[in-house]
Amino acid sequence: MFPLEHINLTIDFIYKHILEHLTNDRKIRRVSHELMNLNSNEKKVLYVYEILKEYDLIPLVIKEDKCPQKSDHYRNLGNTLYQRKHLSMAWQHYNLALMYAPLPHTPCDCYVLALANRSAVLAAWKKYEECLSDIETVFQHSYPDSIRDKLLKRKKICEDALKEQPTSNGEDEDKLIDDIFSLKVPKHEKYIDASSKLTVKYTPELGRHVLANEDIEVGEVLVQEDPFVQVLLKSQYTISCAKCFSRTYNLKPCPYCVVTMYCNEDCRTKAWDQYHKYECPIVACLYKANFTKLELLALRTTILAKTGHTSTNALLKTLSEADSCPNMEDLGCQEVEGKKIYSSKYYSSIHTLATNVSKRDISDIFQKCVSAAVLMHILAVTNFIRTEDDEERKKLKSFVADNMLRHLMTGPTNMHGISTNVENDEGSFEEEYGIASGAYAFLSLINHSCAPNVVRYTKLGTSCITLIAIRPIKKGSQLFDNYGCFELVRDEEQMTSRLIVELEASEIGLRIVHATEAHHAVNSRQTRQAILLSQYKFSCICEACVDDWPKYYQLPSAPNLPGEVIQMINKHLGAEVIKCLQKADKKRALKEFKPLCKLATALEPFVPCKEAADCQEMLKQCLQILAGVLPFDFTKVIDFDIPPAVLPTQNCRFYTGEGALDLSR
Repeated sequence: MFPLEHINLTIDFIYKHILEHLTNDRKIRRVSHELMNLNSNEKKVLYVYEILKEYDLIPLVIKEDKCPQKSDHYRNLGNTLYQRKHLSMAWQHYNLALMYAPLPHTPCDCYVLALANRSAVLAAWKKYEECLSDIETVFQHSYPDSIRDKLLKRKKICEDALKEQPTSNGEDEDKLIDDIFSLKVPKHEKYIDASSKLTVKYTPELGRHVLANEDIEVGEVLVQEDPFVQVLLKSQYTISCAKCFSRTYNLKPCPYCVVTMYCNEDCRTKAWDQYHKYECPIVACLYKANFTKLELLALRTTILAKTGHTSTNALLKTLSEADSCPNMEDLGCQEVEGKKIYSSKYYSSIHTLATNVSKRDISDIFQKCVSAAVLMHILAVTNFIRTEDDEERKKLKSFVADNMLRHLMTGPTNMHGISTNVENDEGSFEEEYGIASGAYAFLSLINHSCAPNVVRYTKLGTSCITLIAIRPIKKGSQLFDNYGCFELVRDEEQMTSRLIVELEASEIGLRIVHATEAHHAVNSRQTRQAILLSQYKFSCICEACVDDWPKYYQLPSAPNLPGEVIQMINKHLGAEVIKCLQKADKKRALKEFKPLCKLATALEPFVPCKEAADCQEMLKQCLQILAGVLPFDFTKVIDFDIPPAVLPTQNCRFYTGEGALDLSR
């Protein structure tokens, strides 16, 4: 059932070929009809799983072990890049060498050699403390005598350089930035990630939505929320801590797999206990199968839901209480010390996010069932649902099937991207750069507008999202975020095939267009409406859509502005300020932030106008700079295969795991 060629089965390949088989066998209509008549997520996923088995489209699970040859391969590539002064690329290759290196207590020198070579990059970057840390780690283990003198010399250079380093005023700057990104009022008693100035209401027309119960000024912090679950993008595997996303230069590899790195032992232990003990043996398979970030989020959310409870019965009790909540305003709340709490700390808040299942067409549901079934199989290989108790095994299988599909449906409309901004090769400020994705329960309650009054930021090296007002918000008014296009595009040829048309897909337009923003300044009302209806399943009735606000280049200038406002515009929206912010000048961003908040307030009565749009963009640019800008070198990410295409795969193991057999019981 599991031939070796199944190592190359990607999720796109599986989806394409199952459609081909069903079409050739004239089963499309029957399968569509039977799938839609099944009354639970669990039944739908298990039904599709049986079809995958029937057509022999179950992927072979790959477990790749540490490998000295591969570690040496990446270290040698790093050496070549180091000699050519491509320091960032060399550093990443040394990190790859560490990921593949057997642990330092083994006879192999790969680990200490990779660390020693990485210390050379850190010294060249003048990261003296980090360089000393790597050297100290080498000296704690057995290492070749041939590198001792070189490391001692490098250590002396770093120690001398540290003595001569001038004291920095960076701490004062950091305090000012922390003040901008911090809540100034108490947190809400129920919605503990949000300001007490906010509240949540429910109506059938608007669903759950967030209102201001006091006037809110431009620049106010309204939410600070850590995610329930987060997943690092592939481009960041060799750059960031896989748990907290910190960008430490002394990343340490997982002792068992060849994909994840951590900033310290605490993050590694937390990740292991929460989810990595299940992902670790299958992470290479997940990588090889080319799952999207939403699919990986659904998998990890399902794992965390289980590991966050003391037993299967405790988990099922949480699900039962969440699903049977009679009051929409208490939906997703967890009772903590007698109080109802809604927060990303608790799975119930994530479990109850909207799936929009009634608005989804058959092709979308079928595709998500395929992904859920494959993920369920891969997870079963880890013995996630394996237990001696037949009844408990049955409950776990039901939970995995149901919730894997649930989170594949909640993901596109509720998950948030985590991004930063980058410098270009000339040191100028550029557009957003994706780092990760996460599930944020409170932020998911905020409705969309094509002319939003709040904006989200994540400080570089963290996963905490801060929500800040960029327009004044009156008491009783709704908060509006701006939704982007979050769902990843699949293979275009596949998505426009006759097979999809036969399944009556409604999301094809979005996937082909690649439109990413539903903001009036960027896209026309028609384009925005198509994006929002396709992914988020609603027709937007925000002020920008109702009044058909123009795009940026057609915006009028504000008429009859007061002289004081004109002076502020000339001072804070001028070419000199723009030039400084384009260079990601942190001091200038700190200086301009409060004046721009004041100017945005003064221009609000004239919205929509060019001056207000310019002020908003410069205000957002200040916040982007203060949240952290990624140096240009760190956008040069390396592309690596698992296993490496240029090397033999002798350290891969293929297995199906007894746990997978439980899916058929």
